[in-house]
Amino acid sequence: IMFTFPLQAFPAMEVVFHHSASGASKTDPSEHTQLNVQASLIVCLLGIVAYLAIDYLGNVVSLLGSLVGIPIALVFPPIMHNILVRKLPVATKVMNYLVASLGVVIMGVTSYITITQWDKGAE
Repeated sequence: IMFTFPLQAFPAMEVVFHHSASGASKTDPSEHTQLNVQASLIVCLLGIVAYLAIDYLGNVVSLLGSLVGIPIALVFPPIMHNILVRKLPVATKVMNYLVASLGVVIMGVTSYITITQWDKGAE
């Protein structure tokens, strides 16, 4: 686990560093070294957070599911459908907005339940 975690975090860090780098990192060794040090510090910081929050891992997964999974499944698709298909019947648009609204409500309720029961997650 210790040796694969940096590989798991690599895609996200690559995106962040790609947008924050000046573009000279390919040729400038000092900027390349600076990005490597930043990546190493981020991996170490995330490792410390994971170690400290190991008892609450179920709560973290539940909160991520509430805040990320539900919008991906219920909120974004109907909104994108309304945006991408311009000539929809009014009933379909209304149904899409109802599904998206229901997703927002479910997201709020599940997040609230997770947060209020956070202390029960430690065993």
